[in-house]
Amino acid sequence: MAAITATRSRVTPADCEEPYISGVLTGILLTVLVVFIIDHIGDDPASRDIVNWGFVGEQVGATVEQAGEEIRQEVHEATKPDGTDTTAPPPPPAPTDAP
Repeated sequence: MAAITATRSRVTPADCEEPYISGVLTGILLTVLVVFIIDHIGDDPASRDIVNWGFVGEQVGATVEQAGEEIRQEVHEATKPDGTDTTAPPPPPAPTDAP
């Protein structure tokens, strides 16, 4: 009889990071989605929302606007001329016919 040896692959902590992060992000997304659905399904005028969605929308819009302005400013600073003249010299004068 031949001996059958089972090999086990060793799992390192680095192998577990990606599924862990994916699980955390999925959990956050599902939580926000469920709260949004609860706030908007069967909306009774007398009930209060769990989240003030108007405030969240304003804050997200302001954050996106601020990030866009910061990126525009950084690109502007990165592409501004450094003061050296990089223009081409003027073309030589056209030859004239001598009589």
